[in-house]
Amino acid sequence: MDDCIDAGLSSTGILPGGLRVPRRAAAMADNLRALDAAAERDCSLEWLQAYAIAVNEENAAGGRVVTAPTNGAAGIIPAVMRHALDVIRVPDPDRAREEFLLVAAVMGGLIKSNASISGAEAGCQGEVGSAASMAAAGFVHLLGGINEQIENAAE
Repeated sequence: MDDCIDAGLSSTGILPGGLRVPRRAAAMADNLRALDAAAERDCSLEWLQAYAIAVNEENAAGGRVVTAPTNGAAGIIPAVMRHALDVIRVPDPDRAREEFLLVAAVMGGLIKSNASISGAEAGCQGEVGSAASMAAAGFVHLLGGINEQIENAAE
Protein backbone atom coordinates (compact mmCIF):
# COMPACT_ATOMS: atom_id res chain seq x y z
CA MET A 1 0.00 0.00 0.00
CA ASP A 2 2.85 2.37 0.80
CA ASP A 3 4.47 1.59 -2.56
CA CYS A 4 1.19 2.40 -4.28
CA ILE A 5 0.94 5.73 -2.45
CA ASP A 6 4.55 6.60 -3.30
CA ALA A 7 4.08 5.72 -6.97
CA GLY A 8 0.90 7.79 -7.16
CA LEU A 9 2.56 10.79 -5.50
CA SER A 10 5.35 10.79 -8.08
CA SER A 11 3.46 9.97 -11.29
CA THR A 12 2.16 12.64 -13.62
CA GLY A 13 0.31 12.67 -16.93
CA ILE A 14 -3.05 11.50 -18.14
CA LEU A 15 -4.82 8.42 -16.82
CA PRO A 16 -5.58 5.72 -19.40
CA GLY A 17 -8.92 5.85 -21.16
CA GLY A 18 -10.78 8.15 -23.44
CA LEU A 19 -11.75 10.76 -20.84
CA ARG A 20 -8.22 12.22 -20.64
CA VAL A 21 -8.32 12.65 -16.86
CA PRO A 22 -5.11 14.23 -15.55
CA ARG A 23 -3.36 12.83 -12.50
CA ARG A 24 -3.56 15.19 -9.50
CA ALA A 25 -1.75 13.49 -6.60
CA ALA A 26 1.80 14.42 -7.65
CA ALA A 27 0.92 18.11 -7.98
CA MET A 28 -0.86 18.00 -4.62
CA ALA A 29 2.25 16.44 -3.06
CA ASP A 30 4.51 19.10 -4.59
CA ASN A 31 2.32 21.87 -3.19
CA LEU A 32 2.14 20.24 0.25
CA ARG A 33 5.92 19.75 0.37
CA ALA A 34 6.37 23.46 -0.41
CA LEU A 35 3.92 24.47 2.32
CA ASP A 36 5.51 22.07 4.81
CA ALA A 37 9.00 23.40 3.98
CA ALA A 38 7.86 26.99 4.36
CA ALA A 39 6.20 25.99 7.66
CA GLU A 40 3.21 28.06 6.68
CA ARG A 41 0.80 25.59 8.22
CA ASP A 42 0.30 21.98 9.26
CA CYS A 43 -0.72 20.11 6.12
CA SER A 44 -1.21 16.67 7.67
CA LEU A 45 -4.89 16.34 6.74
CA GLU A 46 -4.20 17.49 3.20
CA TRP A 47 -1.55 14.74 2.96
CA LEU A 48 -4.27 12.25 3.90
CA GLN A 49 -6.26 13.35 0.85
CA ALA A 50 -3.20 13.20 -1.41
CA TYR A 51 -2.48 9.65 -0.24
CA ALA A 52 -6.01 8.50 -1.04
CA ILE A 53 -5.99 10.13 -4.48
CA ALA A 54 -2.56 8.62 -5.21
CA VAL A 55 -3.89 5.10 -4.58
CA ASN A 56 -6.98 5.69 -6.68
CA GLU A 57 -4.90 7.06 -9.56
CA GLU A 58 -2.53 4.08 -9.41
CA ASN A 59 -5.53 1.75 -9.57
CA ALA A 60 -6.97 3.67 -12.50
CA ALA A 61 -3.62 3.59 -14.31
CA GLY A 62 -3.36 -0.18 -13.97
CA GLY A 63 -0.45 0.04 -11.55
CA ARG A 64 -0.46 -1.84 -8.28
CA VAL A 65 -4.13 -2.35 -7.53
CA VAL A 66 -5.32 -2.03 -3.95
CA THR A 67 -8.71 -3.42 -3.00
CA ALA A 68 -9.19 -2.52 0.61
CA PRO A 69 -11.95 -3.54 0.99
CA THR A 70 -12.99 -2.88 -2.62
CA ASN A 71 -11.52 -1.21 -5.68
CA GLY A 72 -14.04 1.61 -5.48
CA ALA A 73 -12.96 2.52 -1.94
CA ALA A 74 -9.31 1.64 -2.50
CA GLY A 75 -7.66 4.83 -1.25
CA ILE A 76 -9.26 5.11 2.18
CA ILE A 77 -7.57 2.39 4.23
CA PRO A 78 -4.04 2.91 2.83
CA ALA A 79 -4.34 6.69 3.25
CA VAL A 80 -5.58 6.53 6.84
CA MET A 81 -2.95 3.94 7.76
CA ARG A 82 -0.14 6.03 6.26
CA HIS A 83 -1.50 9.19 7.89
CA ALA A 84 -1.76 7.41 11.25
CA LEU A 85 1.88 6.37 11.01
CA ASP A 86 2.82 9.94 10.02
CA VAL A 87 1.17 11.51 13.06
CA ILE A 88 1.44 8.76 15.69
CA ARG A 89 5.07 7.99 16.38
CA VAL A 90 5.02 4.25 17.01
CA PRO A 91 8.14 2.32 18.05
CA ASP A 92 7.55 -0.51 15.53
CA PRO A 93 5.87 0.74 12.33
CA ASP A 94 5.78 -2.73 10.73
CA ARG A 95 3.90 -4.18 13.69
CA ALA A 96 1.62 -1.14 13.75
CA ARG A 97 0.74 -1.73 10.07
CA GLU A 98 -0.07 -5.37 10.79
CA GLU A 99 -2.25 -4.47 13.76
CA PHE A 100 -4.01 -1.67 11.88
CA LEU A 101 -4.85 -4.08 9.04
CA LEU A 102 -5.94 -6.86 11.41
CA VAL A 103 -8.33 -4.57 13.26
CA ALA A 104 -9.63 -3.17 9.97
CA ALA A 105 -10.12 -6.70 8.64
CA VAL A 106 -12.11 -7.71 11.72
CA MET A 107 -14.43 -4.73 11.18
CA GLY A 108 -14.69 -5.56 7.49
CA GLY A 109 -15.67 -9.11 8.37
CA LEU A 110 -18.37 -7.88 10.75
CA ILE A 111 -19.72 -5.51 8.12
CA LYS A 112 -19.69 -8.18 5.42
CA SER A 113 -21.46 -10.67 7.71
CA ASN A 114 -24.16 -8.25 8.83
CA ALA A 115 -24.51 -5.85 5.89
CA SER A 116 -22.29 -5.42 2.83
CA ILE A 117 -18.98 -3.94 1.69
CA SER A 118 -20.07 -4.18 -1.94
CA GLY A 119 -20.89 -1.15 -4.03
CA ALA A 120 -23.06 -3.39 -6.21
CA GLU A 121 -25.17 -4.34 -3.19
CA ALA A 122 -25.01 -1.26 -0.96
CA GLY A 123 -24.14 1.48 -3.41
CA CYS A 124 -21.02 3.61 -3.38
CA GLN A 125 -21.92 5.07 0.02
CA GLY A 126 -21.98 1.59 1.52
CA GLU A 127 -18.68 0.74 -0.13
CA VAL A 128 -16.91 3.91 0.99
CA GLY A 129 -18.64 3.85 4.37
CA SER A 130 -17.40 0.35 5.12
CA ALA A 131 -13.83 1.35 4.21
CA ALA A 132 -14.07 4.46 6.40
CA SER A 133 -15.40 2.35 9.28
CA MET A 134 -12.56 -0.14 8.91
CA ALA A 135 -9.96 2.64 8.74
CA ALA A 136 -11.40 4.41 11.79
CA ALA A 137 -11.18 1.19 13.79
CA GLY A 138 -7.54 0.67 12.82
CA PHE A 139 -6.66 4.28 13.62
CA VAL A 140 -8.23 4.18 17.08
CA HIS A 141 -6.42 0.93 17.80
CA LEU A 142 -3.10 2.62 17.00
CA LEU A 143 -4.06 5.45 19.32
CA GLY A 144 -4.37 2.87 22.10
CA GLY A 145 -8.14 2.69 22.16
CA ILE A 146 -9.94 -0.06 24.01
CA ASN A 147 -12.36 -2.36 22.16
CA GLU A 148 -15.38 -0.20 23.01
CA GLN A 149 -13.66 2.90 21.56
CA ILE A 150 -12.61 0.97 18.46
CA GLU A 151 -16.19 -0.22 17.99
CA ASN A 152 -17.53 3.32 18.48
CA ALA A 153 -15.07 4.68 15.91
CA ALA A 154 -16.12 2.04 13.40
CA GLU A 155 -19.78 2.73 14.03
